Amino acid sequence: MSLPIITDPQFYLATVPAVLLLGVSKSGFGAGFGSLAVPIMALAVTVPQAAAILMPVLLLMDLLGMAAFRKDFDLRLLRFLLPFGLLGTVIGALLFRVLDAHVVAGIVGAFTLLFLAQRLLFPPTAHSPAPPRWLGAVLTTTSGFTSFVAHAGG
Repeated sequence: MSLPIITDPQFYLATVPAVLLLGVSKSGFGAGFGSLAVPIMALAVTVPQAAAILMPVLLLMDLLGMAAFRKDFDLRLLRFLLPFGLLGTVIGALLFRVLDAHVVAGIVGAFTLLFLAQRLLFPPTAHSPAPPRWLGAVLTTTSGFTSFVAHAGG
């Protein structure tokens, strides 16, 4: 089986900066702007294609991140957030077959803008109070949902 190689220069003009932004953001220097990678790539390919192209990169980066911080994490926070992330993933899986690619693009775009606005309007500081638990639950469920539908090729 041979995979086609993308030769469109517009694809590379969008993808190279998107992947660089994603890498810088995942390393901690990009202030969360890595979430813009899929929308930037969507300028040249469909959202499902962009997500599918980025998936191996994201998985490798997550594995390296988990290895680097394997002894430094908050188990209580993980136990609180994990069920909500799974809930969002399950909701995404249940709705996956009925969602049109244009709807997925709209959902991912809307939540990207919401997360970006939240980050810009309410940047965390060293002395910021912890956000309310309900907000963590809502944002984590939303993140699980959007991650599933975007990365499942919806």
